[in-house]
Amino acid sequence: MKRRDFFKGILLSGSLSLAGPAHTAQPQDSQRPKVIDAHCHAGKGINYASNNPKSDPWTTYNDPEWTLRRARHAGIDKTIIFPINNTTYREANEEIASYVRRWPDKFIGFAKHDSRTEAGKIRKMLLWEVRELGLRGLKLHGIPSKEMVETASELKIPILFHPPNVDDSLQVVQSYPQVSFILAHLGSFASRSWTEHVRAIEASKRLANLYLDTSSVVFSTYLERAASELPPEKLIFGSDGPLVNSQVELYKIRLLKLPKEKEQMVLGGNITRLLNRYLDP
Repeated sequence: MKRRDFFKGILLSGSLSLAGPAHTAQPQDSQRPKVIDAHCHAGKGINYASNNPKSDPWTTYNDPEWTLRRARHAGIDKTIIFPINNTTYREANEEIASYVRRWPDKFIGFAKHDSRTEAGKIRKMLLWEVRELGLRGLKLHGIPSKEMVETASELKIPILFHPPNVDDSLQVVQSYPQVSFILAHLGSFASRSWTEHVRAIEASKRLANLYLDTSSVVFSTYLERAASELPPEKLIFGSDGPLVNSQVELYKIRLLKLPKEKEQMVLGGNITRLLNRYLDP
């Protein structure tokens, strides 16, 4: 049996599945829609064990057990995790897969890659990471390369990316309508540029395959605008944890006071649908 088939069987049987509950008697709490944090970092980075107190925390170590505790307190059921900053990501992705194996009911793993330092090697690694390690998507900083996007298309996995700016990323999104792209931070980390939020919202209106994650948006006006102007399937909850507090990020979504059905889509339904494309024949 191929490893892809093995993981597919596990996912379909429910131990790693994001699908709805089976038609059997369940405790009431298990019937509620799942909350999934679609943007969180874990594991060792390039400055792990450097003992340099001035090292940026996104280059040292993000403890997955800290993320689990925060998620439990926030009421988050599952968290998508991927590596923090490294030069290359083969070992870091293996580390992410080990966390998913250890906590399969709590974590979903994404691979991370760098289009510059790993050029020409990404396809082979990503095929192995998805089919053999069971990772479910690709995360990157920058604009996805042709190699990345074509491999993601082959695997039917989503790409979560954080580009320098929104406009420069749109050509690749338009060129691959069969790939689901998730633009991080509503287009601008920590609302450093409110105009990028506007560009992201307008681009998502035009492009059926472009979704926006809600992580680390400081200017709540633009979260409100995205929620009111976009179709309900276009927004995906994320926290950018563990450095950003997932409890606070989840509360921001609650404050939008969306209709129950739309809130459920934002908090878990939309990312579930994109992830389950990999399970399709």
